[in-house]
Amino acid sequence: MLEIKNLQKAYLGRDGRTATQALGGVSFEVEEGAFFTLLGPSGCGKTTMLQCIAGLETPDSGTIRMGDQVVFSSSDRVLVPANKRELGMVFQSYAIWPHMTVFENVAFPLLHGPRRSSGSDVKKEVARALEMVQLGHVSDRPAPMLSGGQQQRVALARALVHRPRVLLLDEPLSNLDAKLRDSMRNEIRSLVKTVGITTIFVTHDQTEAVGMSDQIMLMRAGSIVQKGGPRDIYLRPNSVFAADFMGRSNLVAGRVLDEGARIRIETPFGPLAAETDAELRKGDEAVAVIRPQAVSLVTREASATLENCFAGQILSLTFLGDVVETEVQVMGQKLVLMLNPYDLHTRGDEIFLHMPAERCVIVPAEKAA
Repeated sequence: MLEIKNLQKAYLGRDGRTATQALGGVSFEVEEGAFFTLLGPSGCGKTTMLQCIAGLETPDSGTIRMGDQVVFSSSDRVLVPANKRELGMVFQSYAIWPHMTVFENVAFPLLHGPRRSSGSDVKKEVARALEMVQLGHVSDRPAPMLSGGQQQRVALARALVHRPRVLLLDEPLSNLDAKLRDSMRNEIRSLVKTVGITTIFVTHDQTEAVGMSDQIMLMRAGSIVQKGGPRDIYLRPNSVFAADFMGRSNLVAGRVLDEGARIRIETPFGPLAAETDAELRKGDEAVAVIRPQAVSLVTREASATLENCFAGQILSLTFLGDVVETEVQVMGQKLVLMLNPYDLHTRGDEIFLHMPAERCVIVPAEKAA
């Protein structure tokens, strides 16, 4: 549905000469009907990418294709204006017009867009869009009299009312409180899947990305770090950056002891067997990624027969309700675990940690910047 090829975009500095590379030759494809997320820290290029797709920014080079139509091509000198790309967009600030009612806000694309509708069609399509977001009962209400969550749904209805071929979401949940954000996350995912519309979502929040996406593209400094399903990227990160950005991780530095898809790395607490997708050689510096949830506790007797078992001492426990965040020292190396709140432990206890090799991933060490 959406194809991006070698897209590049740079911004000139105040001196008019020094260029900052926002996108460095990015290429990817999005299948029709997919919920695709651009994820990364501030300044990684994800919003620039979204604006290039929307037609709000003009890339320096590359190609953007939507279905059978090329909407931008530097080589063929094609540039389709934003208002002719048949897109729907929801901004971080909602961009709801305060002097209009809910109905008037949602009807705006039908009355002033490239494909203007008749009065009867406008009423029908607005009613359909408001019904999708469960706001049909407030169509005559002034937009400022709605809650934050309702305003967000009005913005969604307005983006969907003219049946766009792609929906663009630019951090639409960042202005909501935590509880409402969780609720809207589920609502948006359910809505776009029901409609079946291809969706490009920009966020810096890995929880939102994992909970909503079919595919995630993790970005850093204008380039793609890793692309895949939420489960794959979380459980099998391909770099220290991906492991650290996608959630809490224990990152243990060491040196590779052997080669293959399943290898061992020498760590401060002894050899650790783990899996890897990287091409690592014996003697290479590497990092073992161990998620806090990957570690289980076993008895002293079981630890003597299992691979990747190590004795540790509890340094601290923090009760968080659904889990107990536990800091453990293992032969001078501090690890963080998430333990069951029903299991009783105290500071100073000796425990035995089992780290299954299939739950541990070894990635190349990253050089300091």
